[in-house]
Amino acid sequence: MASHVTLPGRHRRTGERTARPVHRSSMAVLAVCAVLYGLYAEVIVRRGEGPFTGGQVVLAVVSAVVFGALWYGYLRVRRALPREARAAAFGLLFGLSVGFLYSLSGNSVLTVAVVSLVLAVSAGAAAFYVFYTHE
Repeated sequence: MASHVTLPGRHRRTGERTARPVHRSSMAVLAVCAVLYGLYAEVIVRRGEGPFTGGQVVLAVVSAVVFGALWYGYLRVRRALPREARAAAFGLLFGLSVGFLYSLSGNSVLTVAVVSLVLAVSAGAAAFYVFYTHE
């Protein structure tokens, strides 16, 4: 007579939350997005006119490196965080990155802060919804 065998579940348990290494495919996506982010920051400052200058190249490289480092840090610790903190970290990363790009366009600090805060809260809420429904 056949009996039912209980197999371990696919979901992680609360005690197993640790930082994991980042896969190569995620690193490739991260590198491409960081380069595009740096180039987009440079284009905003240049306003699409004229050649590259040294300051714009430095801005592109520094913004790409900082964006890539923040995203890498998020990817390293995201599995160790509970869903609320993971959504808040994603919202913070999104709000900071879009707010920095928006500040390069020359708008006032108050406008940049409000737009960045609204986008961070919206992205965090959307991320929380996705994490809550998929776990």
